[in-house]
Amino acid sequence: MLTIYHAPRSRSQRVVWLAEELGLPYRVHALEMFSDGMKTAEYRRIHPLGKVPAIDDDGFVLWETTAILAHLIGRYSDGALLPPRETQAGALALQWMDFGENPLTVIMGEIAAHAGPMPEKWRVPALVDRGRAVAPELVAVVEAALEGRSYILGDAFSAADIMLGFGLGIARWLEFVSDATPHCRAYLERLEQRPAHRRSLAV
Repeated sequence: MLTIYHAPRSRSQRVVWLAEELGLPYRVHALEMFSDGMKTAEYRRIHPLGKVPAIDDDGFVLWETTAILAHLIGRYSDGALLPPRETQAGALALQWMDFGENPLTVIMGEIAAHAGPMPEKWRVPALVDRGRAVAPELVAVVEAALEGRSYILGDAFSAADIMLGFGLGIARWLEFVSDATPHCRAYLERLEQRPAHRRSLAV
């Protein structure tokens, strides 16, 4: 059985979303962001930094979202959600997956966390200032790439959309995705209409 270590409204939502897209049976080990439960010695044996996501796939422990998505797609599907890395489509998928995590989700996450729910003793206001300066350019990159496309690789949904969609969702909450970025706005609406995405939010 696949176990997903998950905190709501965190990066681990992408792993739950993929599991729903693939129709995988899984169980969730729930954690609370910024809690002591994420820093216990027991959990650090799963994720050495005490973060999410992580998985235990029948005894195989893995962390880092891109690696988890690639593993689950490779083991449990026909691979359609992640083209072979030696192809141009595969290289582009990895490009957008990497962009979706760092810088997009990293920057948006820093703004959201350091200006909000993170315990005050850990907040770094300079990260919020830097993030707000950089964020519009990051969204503009995606806005330009989505022109004439339903998904980031073209007409077909892929794992790259899962990675991008999460970071863009934070960007929309921070108002960097708006009427001024219609492609990103429509793209997010398209992603959120997927039944698997809706189910992942209920976990």
